[in-house]
Amino acid sequence: MNKKELIRLSATKIIAEEGFYKTKVQDIADDAEIAVGTVYIYFKNKDDILDYIFESQHTKMSEFIGRLEKEEISPLEKIKRILKYHFKEMENHPDLAKVLSQEGTGPLKNQDSEMKDDSLGVPDIFQKMLEDSKEIGEIRDIDAEMFGYVIFFVGRKTAYLLQIKGKKDRYYKAFEELLTFIVNGIKV
Repeated sequence: MNKKELIRLSATKIIAEEGFYKTKVQDIADDAEIAVGTVYIYFKNKDDILDYIFESQHTKMSEFIGRLEKEEISPLEKIKRILKYHFKEMENHPDLAKVLSQEGTGPLKNQDSEMKDDSLGVPDIFQKMLEDSKEIGEIRDIDAEMFGYVIFFVGRKTAYLLQIKGKKDRYYKAFEELLTFIVNGIKV
């Protein structure tokens, strides 16, 4: 494994345990068993590490969606498969679930910082799929932009709550219930 990935994994673990603002770059370096200077070879600062965590997950999601786009399935089925993929990722990577949810939303501790768009375009992907689904009469006339965000954030928060509430054994049931709730709410 390359050092940048090692740093990402250690940072994900430490940030999930301590929270972003309490985490120190030295803690990440210690967990990765590398010198703190090595971290700075790959990242400018702790914010840069957090950005990389989000970007890495977005890249994985984009690659999955790219493969899905090549399949001859309905837009609504694509949304279902994306949600299933997301829930499986969060189930298999609980620290990542915590970091994505804890650090992706909520009030800023440092008021001088700008709020980052941590969704990295995923709600826009849902929006397009919802618009395509409306065009073929698969779902009712909804605000596709708003529902793109709703699906994104509900999926993320649900995965997070299952982790922090110790309900990891309920992932599949929660996924099925959430999917049923969303699909039944927008179907024609």
